[in-house]
Order: sequence, then structure tokens, then C-alpha cells
Amino acid sequence: MKPTLFLILIFLTACSVPEPTPTSYFDLSTPSIARPQPDAAILTPPAKPTQTESTPTVTTSSPSEDETLKKAGELYFFLQPRQAGSSIQLAKVSDLCVVDSTKCPPLQTVNVPFAFNFTIHALSWSPDGKYAAFSYSDNPNGTPTKLWLFDAAANTWTSLAEFPYIDPPFWSPDGTWIAFRTQDGFGGEDVYVARSDRNGTELKSISKDLPIEGRPYIMDGWYTENIIMRSALPGASGNIYLVRASDGHTRPMFETLLTKTQFITAPDSSLLVYDEYDYTNQNHILKVVEPDGANAVTLANFTGGSLYPIVWAPNSQWIAFNYYSSFVNNTPVAEVYVVRRDGSILFSVYKGKTVGRLIFSPNGKYLLVEETTSVTGGHLFLVNLATLETKILQAPGLSTDYDWYAPSWRPSMQ
Repeated sequence: MKPTLFLILIFLTACSVPEPTPTSYFDLSTPSIARPQPDAAILTPPAKPTQTESTPTVTTSSPSEDETLKKAGELYFFLQPRQAGSSIQLAKVSDLCVVDSTKCPPLQTVNVPFAFNFTIHALSWSPDGKYAAFSYSDNPNGTPTKLWLFDAAANTWTSLAEFPYIDPPFWSPDGTWIAFRTQDGFGGEDVYVARSDRNGTELKSISKDLPIEGRPYIMDGWYTENIIMRSALPGASGNIYLVRASDGHTRPMFETLLTKTQFITAPDSSLLVYDEYDYTNQNHILKVVEPDGANAVTLANFTGGSLYPIVWAPNSQWIAFNYYSSFVNNTPVAEVYVVRRDGSILFSVYKGKTVGRLIFSPNGKYLLVEETTSVTGGHLFLVNLATLETKILQAPGLSTDYDWYAPSWRPSMQ
């Protein structure tokens, strides 16, 4: 698939009718990978003294190493073969593979009760790492879509809801609710929340109070107990709404109109980060703002191109983002940055062509980069944020003859 077509896929925020999975999501052009200087040890502040138990699978590591391994979390992703007629598989690798590939156990495939025939999104993990939510159709026609709950320990999949089409789900910060948007295929939409237990006993619509004139809406995530919704209609301005999960109470997020863009909440709910686009000058201004819309701070400024994706570190102190600067010979140029939330430190950590996803490790020590057009295909790269060393993910049984994509980092079970 051409890089330009892939970019269209990763920028699409509102799901439409599922399409069959193409032969390959990626081309095989060669990326330019940055060789950053190891000047960002500040990303890893001195740890408070803690007493930890050694991880059973590690026999010769220090307590600090054990703590790092315990908190790294497993990596889940999809393996797409390049041979026609072969099946896509869900796979996982141990947290040991992130820290020390010499101690890494073999890759494991995950049993799934349906075939992957349509566009795939990453698993959405509960904050405690016990469950993952996943929307997918087990019907050969691609509809209806089911909301699945994956129990990682038991390796079981439970269907919680079924609608014609379901967008990728979001977990509430406390792990109580799973929110998701549905579509009927004829222009109708709704927003539901489901209790995040295996029984799925509570399922309800909460979008009735959203203004009709703003439909359709896009669901951007959570702010405390509220779901963030914004209109998908064309235009640069418009209200952004908070919809309370418990009763559907709806109110504008800000008293004054701000740029109608995606606002991404810090894990501690203290700030929101967003890309403010100046249509006149074609400037992208990365900003953070307080939840009431006050005290905006500029973190970075770019002319032209685009910013996507933007993600917070678990400690709410750092933000990673990808900047597409230009197209050279119809090929995109991508560069990943990390910036402190007050804008005082900004540095590059990775250069490539088409970056699909960025994910901080649960312990915040690593940044996972999904590079979809690396020299060997679509693969995953790990940036050590203490040394800025970049390496491709390695594990016994993990072959570069496959494309790896749609990664998710499961939080470690404490």
C-alpha cells in the first residue's frame, strides 16, 4: 500500500464501515533512523528507595533491574504475513524483551475466537492490565461488530455488546467503564458505556443531550469521569463537550470556544495537550492548557506538515509526538519528539517515514515507535529514554518476514 494511503488510515479518527484487511499495510522503503545524543537522562528522575521482590524469571538481576522488569509490562501486537493466503495473528512478548533481549522468552501467539479479516485497531487495556477491550466483527460480512472483553490471564474473550459498527473503545481512568461510539451504517450514531466486568450487566446510551446540530461527534477519550466529545462537522471552531458516564449529563468543556481539535488528558487530569492549527499561516502549535481552558503554554511550533500522534507519559510530566514535515518524492518524513510539559526541554528521539503509534511503557522508561515503512517492513522500535538508544524489538520467534502493527502495552499486574 502506498504511504499516502496509509497516512489517510492512521489519521482517520471516526470509524466507518469495516474494510477487508489489505495484503499489506506497509511498503518496504528504507527509513532514516535518528542517532540522538544520550543527553536526556533527566527523563528518568532518581527513584525513591523501594523494597522489591525479585522477578521469578530473572535469576541474576539486581533489585533495581527487577523493579524495571516488573513494571515494563507485556507488549501485544499483530503479525501480518506477507504471503497471500496466510492469517493475521495476535502475539505478545514478555517485558524481558524490552529490557534485555538475551533473557527474552519466545514470542507467544494469542488464541482469538474469530479471524482477522477487516481493519484492525490496537487492544485497549484497563488501567490495572487485567482486561483489554476490543471492537471487532466475527461475521464474514464485517457487521455486526461486537465489543469484546479479553481476560489476559485466562486467555478468554467475552462479548459485551453488539451493534452494526463499533469504534475503538476507551477505558475510564478508574477502570470502571468502557466507552465506545456506535454507528448504524446509515449516518446514525450513539455513544454507550458498559461496565467493565465479564458479565457486562450495565450497558447504556449517554449521548442524548449532545446538541443535534453538532452531529456526528467524535469521542476523544476521558477527562476524570467524563467522556470528551467534539463535533466531526467541517470547520475550525466549535464546542467540546464533557458527557458524564454515570448519567449522561452533558456540558461544554470550556466556557469560551477553543480550536475544535483533539484534547488529550494527562493521566493525572492536570492538563490537556492539543495541536492548535493556524489555517492562515499553516502553523501547528503544540500547547497544554488547564482543564478550564486557562493558562495555555506553547510547547512547540511547526510550519506546515502535521502533528500525529500525541501521547502523555504515565507520570504526566512528558509528552511524545510525531511531526510529519513534508513529502519528498511522494514519501513522508516523520520525526518523533519528547517535550517536558512546561516546554523547557524539547528533543528528537526518532526519525523515520510513517509513524503509526507512539506508546510510553507503563513505567515511563521506554517509548515504543510503530514505524510502518522501516527497511524490513512495518516494525516496532524501542527508545530508551535514559540513553536515547533506539533498537528494533527482538524476541525468539519474532521474524521480520512479518509486518508488526497495532501495538499495545499491557500495564503490569501489581
